[in-house]
Amino acid sequence: MWQTLLNNVQRPDVLPGLLLALVLTTAVLFVTVVLLAFQTRRLHRRLHTLTRGTDGQNLEETLRACMDRVDAADRRMELMEQAIGVLQAQVPLCLQRAGLVRYDAFEDIGGEQSFSLALLNGQGDGLVLSGVHSRNDVRVYAKEIRHGRSSHGLSDEEKRALQACYQ
Repeated sequence: MWQTLLNNVQRPDVLPGLLLALVLTTAVLFVTVVLLAFQTRRLHRRLHTLTRGTDGQNLEETLRACMDRVDAADRRMELMEQAIGVLQAQVPLCLQRAGLVRYDAFEDIGGEQSFSLALLNGQGDGLVLSGVHSRNDVRVYAKEIRHGRSSHGLSDEEKRALQACYQ
């Protein structure tokens, strides 16, 4: 069998075709080696990117450390979501609106020293404080507000302070 192959190779009409086949095979192998070298280089760069900042740790240790950080971030996020839930429940009860009206309670006293201050939470509950300034004293009145209404009569200035909360 080898003898027949050698006899066929030595024939002058077979030699150019055989040479061409060898050149083409070599070219294909060269291109394959070059492509494999580029892919290997790209994979090496990706591996280096994945393991940057590590002191020769293997990829499994690097991924485990990354997952530990992700788990810690998840735990912190759950705690923050719980805290936000508590705050959202408290927000309607916090003071959110304020209205202030300054005025002269008496014609002979200027400078708008008297005031009415309305303070309400998100549900419209709160109070109206009024300070009436005269020459001899200052009187302070407080009136409770429930759902935007007072159980006591309101002066015009107190009504304006209450309306200012909603503007």
